[in-house]
Amino acid sequence: MVGILFAVVISIGLPILLFVYAWIQKKSIAFLLGVLAFVGSQILFRLPILAYLESHSASYLMFNTLYPVVFAIVMGLSAGIVEELARFIMMSFFMKQGDWKSGFFFGAGHGGIEAVLLVGISALIMLFTQSDVFSQMDFVVGGIERFFAIFLHIGLSIIVLQGVKQRKYFYLVIAIIIHGFVDSLVGILPLFLSPNHALFAIEVSLVITSVAVMIYSLLIKRRGVL
Repeated sequence: MVGILFAVVISIGLPILLFVYAWIQKKSIAFLLGVLAFVGSQILFRLPILAYLESHSASYLMFNTLYPVVFAIVMGLSAGIVEELARFIMMSFFMKQGDWKSGFFFGAGHGGIEAVLLVGISALIMLFTQSDVFSQMDFVVGGIERFFAIFLHIGLSIIVLQGVKQRKYFYLVIAIIIHGFVDSLVGILPLFLSPNHALFAIEVSLVITSVAVMIYSLLIKRRGVL
């Protein structure tokens, strides 16, 4: 049960704590806009399209079979494009506050709802049903992954916000590339490595990338750019 509890704490408890902190800091709107950015771009747009293609397009399935590496790159970039564009649109037209804290809480909302939907709900169900569909280690890994993914989304949000405030859309492109790179590895590495080695490499890549973008975002704060 320890692994499941860990996943629940990280994937549900942490987003709730971040929202409470955003409320205290009067940044709850930024947090909720981040939530809407993920839900709108993935749950309501990208994932339904992919589900439709998987069910109705032979070319889509053939592309996946014949060119798995290219397919993984396209899938990764598609996630980066829709999510980062959603960030950009929300920040440009709906988020009135453009300071560093607003970017932080926007990313916390974006990554937080992703954690809840991808890991938190499943972990909560397993906790109450005591099902063994997934191993304890699966939930430990899932919790760790969501922890660093939240901070990746925070860093990416601050990069996009920098582009919005300075009207330098190059930062949006950078965010798309970083996002696409991380997501592409999820499809590419299992093609060349054993499952355990691929999982380790994916998680290490996520940790390194999230730490790098967070360091950059802290430098942005220190320099007073936002």
